[in-house]
Amino acid sequence: MLISNKDSLVREDTAIDFDPVDPDQARTLSSAQVQGFNQNGYITPLEALSADEAQHNKTYFDRLLNELGSYRDGRDAYSIMNYHDQCRGIWQLAQHPKILDYVEDLVGPNIVCWTSHYFCKLPQDGKAVAWHQDATYWPIRPTRTVTVWLAVDHVDESNAPMQFIAGSHLLGEIPYQEADPSTVLRQEIPNASEYGHITSNVLPAGSISLHTSTLVHGSKPNTSLSKRRCGLTLRYIPPECGVLDYARRSLTHGIICRGNGGAWQHITEPQGEDLSPKSWHRKKTD
Repeated sequence: MLISNKDSLVREDTAIDFDPVDPDQARTLSSAQVQGFNQNGYITPLEALSADEAQHNKTYFDRLLNELGSYRDGRDAYSIMNYHDQCRGIWQLAQHPKILDYVEDLVGPNIVCWTSHYFCKLPQDGKAVAWHQDATYWPIRPTRTVTVWLAVDHVDESNAPMQFIAGSHLLGEIPYQEADPSTVLRQEIPNASEYGHITSNVLPAGSISLHTSTLVHGSKPNTSLSKRRCGLTLRYIPPECGVLDYARRSLTHGIICRGNGGAWQHITEPQGEDLSPKSWHRKKTD
């Protein structure tokens, strides 16, 4: 429940659970796809970008990654996180109408994009993304975030696709432990395969998958000698979702993509692309 007035973003409820979506409200997805989302916790694959847009998207990320590397300040291929407020291209991708049409069927007509992150596994990248639930990391309640995973590169079994454990999103919070320091994230669910069937998220470049924040997922190291595996995650919520108290100072803004943003403050379109060390240090201290 809210702990102040109806326009507040601050929440005290901490429950991690899944609210089924009404299949009859779908306009772009089929009712069967929404039923599958309710049952499995994800939908994949879905067409999103045209061939020209997909190539432009890859070229755009190549440029961002090259710029990031030029600073030689400790950031790596996983460090382009939450730059939707400073990079015009990411801001625009978050508002791609075809992507939003899919998202609207799962979160409703009022849509806020509250965070973004490129997950880029370079060839011979030795890092795994341990099995985890996003909801145990994030201070967003209720746990209704829908993540769009937009394939920048072609993703197949050879370059470490993301993997889902179907149905695990219905189990509430699943116990986790501290992950090995060599992995990308800090949490790891042990013996995750006990919670359901594992499915690989194979995607052509320019296509997307959708998954809920309570779904258990992860990925293996990219052992390919030459194939990069990059995807942009865009996280969407209805505006009635709020922020747990400890994060309220840093999470008050989002991109109001459609409809009414409620108490969320709108991030206006950036004028360019800013990955500078100055912007990075500001993010670390916000």
